Amino acid sequence: MAEGQQGNDDPPKQQPGNEATPLEVQTGQAEDVNAAITGLEPPEAPYFRPYMSVEFVVTALGAILVIWSFCWLYVGAFWNPSTRLSNLHVAVLDCDVTPPPASLNASFAPLLPALLPAPLASQLLAGSVWNRSSPLGPRLLHWEPASCGEAGGAGAGCGPREAECVASLASSVLQGETWALLYFPANFTAAYLAWWRDSGVAGAGAGGAGGRKQPPTATYYYARGRDYSTHSYLSSLVLSSLGPALSAALTRQLAASPAAAGGRLEPLFLATGISIAPVDLAPVRNFGQHFASYIFCVLLWLGSSFVVAASYQFKLPTEMALAIDPRVGGGRQVRLRHLAWALLVKGLVAAGFMFLEMVLLCVVLWCLGAGGSGAQWHWSAGQAIAFGWYMSWSFLSVNAVLLHALGPDRFSSASAALLIAQLTSASAIMSQELQNRVFYVGQALPFFYGVRGFRSIFFGTLTDKMWINWLVLTAYNVVFLPLGLLLVVRRVWRNSGRGAQQ
Repeated sequence: MAEGQQGNDDPPKQQPGNEATPLEVQTGQAEDVNAAITGLEPPEAPYFRPYMSVEFVVTALGAILVIWSFCWLYVGAFWNPSTRLSNLHVAVLDCDVTPPPASLNASFAPLLPALLPAPLASQLLAGSVWNRSSPLGPRLLHWEPASCGEAGGAGAGCGPREAECVASLASSVLQGETWALLYFPANFTAAYLAWWRDSGVAGAGAGGAGGRKQPPTATYYYARGRDYSTHSYLSSLVLSSLGPALSAALTRQLAASPAAAGGRLEPLFLATGISIAPVDLAPVRNFGQHFASYIFCVLLWLGSSFVVAASYQFKLPTEMALAIDPRVGGGRQVRLRHLAWALLVKGLVAAGFMFLEMVLLCVVLWCLGAGGSGAQWHWSAGQAIAFGWYMSWSFLSVNAVLLHALGPDRFSSASAALLIAQLTSASAIMSQELQNRVFYVGQALPFFYGVRGFRSIFFGTLTDKMWINWLVLTAYNVVFLPLGLLLVVRRVWRNSGRGAQQ
């Protein structure tokens, strides 16, 4: 009986002619491994579900609502930016002064109080940008009066350090404290009086090349590299609207002037008027590089989401051993060693992938800029690679947290939704000042600082705030990298523990 029982427990012998081929053996082993790993992974929703069901209808309606909401966000954010131009701060520096009567001809000096009771720039500004009822007033842009310390102010001039003061205010434009600077020099009124016959003024601004008189000229400082689209709106207002409006106001004033009617003013001035000279502190020689400042962030995000998803889907031999080999799962030290090796290999592969991607992105700029005016590097391409690579670590960690928190089925949708939200709110396509205040949430997301960092490297804007970009990305890395590693370790360790129990 014992022998009979033992014979029943023996595995059945292979019948002649039914031996398994090596290929079948390998295939069977692979299927066993896949089945074991599938059984150890966190349970997901069943593959086959009824198509016409309440669950499908709810899911479809939810998808439509999400897509519709993003349409509202994206299209609504840029629907009519001109309605929020008053959020843009523009500094106005009025250094204009009236020439002293001693510098005028004796016959013209008595006319000056009636002709110009105040410096010309002060009069024009009082009737336009400082006038709340004017269409060019505070309702259009947020005009801010600027001064040069104790010296300066409307009609008081800016003192002997005017050039230094203007340079300081222009630097503040470059560093993002204001969007632009409108500067009226001390000789603005003098240049205007030079067009009056027998005024005796023939100094600065009156004599140009070939002895031609120059119109009174203000200077408009801006930095297009900070935000190309925003400055397109702003510059069109200042150069195309404010300049002609000031000239028209001066023409109306001259029409009621007896001195002008008496032929003292040269008629050519009525055709030239006043002028506003633009000075771009951070020019964008190639629009494509401005576009690259935010499309680089998009591509790095897509690359990081691919790496995270691939690392989740494809297993290393050590991960498979942890999942299916009870002897490996049962030894704590062996499990720790296998887990550490898997994390090290996949971490190095992810870092290498993102570094190569960032290098290839900069290669595009090198190639496109080789034949023309060249790519712009206020700093260097190496700094762009280092910054983009460091930012990609934040993207990797955030995507890893999304994947392990929501699961592989929902990860792609969540990652795409966060990508769109960041692109919309990162002051990438349009500045946040021209969007609804809900988009200020972008200042808490890494995209905002990535776009700003690339524009600092490319065009030299906001360079004094570059340390903030590094600091915020470091904060993301410090918080989300350990959190992502914790979730990965938890998943692998749980699977290895389940493997030990089988």
